[in-house]
Amino acid sequence: MAAVNVYSTNVTTDNLSRHDMLAWVNDCLASNFTKIEELCTGAAYCQFMDMLFPGSVVMKRIKFRTNLEHEYIQNFKILQAAFKKMSVDKIVPIDRLIKGRFQDNFEFLQWFKKFFDANYSGTDYDALAVRGGEQMGSGGLSAPRGGGHNAKRAPSIVPATAAATRPIRQAVPKMSQTSRPVPNRNQGISNQRGDAGKVEELNTQDGFAPPEDVDGDVPPPPNEEEEY
Repeated sequence: MAAVNVYSTNVTTDNLSRHDMLAWVNDCLASNFTKIEELCTGAAYCQFMDMLFPGSVVMKRIKFRTNLEHEYIQNFKILQAAFKKMSVDKIVPIDRLIKGRFQDNFEFLQWFKKFFDANYSGTDYDALAVRGGEQMGSGGLSAPRGGGHNAKRAPSIVPATAAATRPIRQAVPKMSQTSRPVPNRNQGISNQRGDAGKVEELNTQDGFAPPEDVDGDVPPPPNEEEEY
């Protein structure tokens, strides 16, 4: 099946700003481009062709993360071959695109957006899975995105249940210095006296007292009766 060709890139109300164009690319390809100039690698256009015409490019040959100019050229040659295969009447200006200048890359992206809209069938496409999870673009979460033209990403909201299940740290009360018990020395002395009194009481049980406390001689113990 041949592609629908697009020849005109005149300025219309459909033309988007650079921010909107990057948001469209990032939404379609799950990429992280922050500048139009980053599209000079050609990898994004190759995957767009795979999205529009499955099998028109060999995905394993595409260099998704590269800073080498000769690999940019390789990607754009893959794109040009896909154009020829699908009868796309467009010459890719490889020499200008790989230089990474804004104007050249923005003009080509504007044309490609119109070409995409004319040929996209609406089929679901998991771009990140198709390229094996490889990242494109250097922006991360700061890259422009949106569900539509000029749409902004809503900030992530933490569910209330997540906050409820989070353990709460309770402060451990510190022991005040006044709460520590102070030993009573007088009580210790009284306890010692009490112990001495108990010893004296035990010594005087059954009417016997220590020899030094009894006046006079100590009587001898009574003789035990002999058993007959």
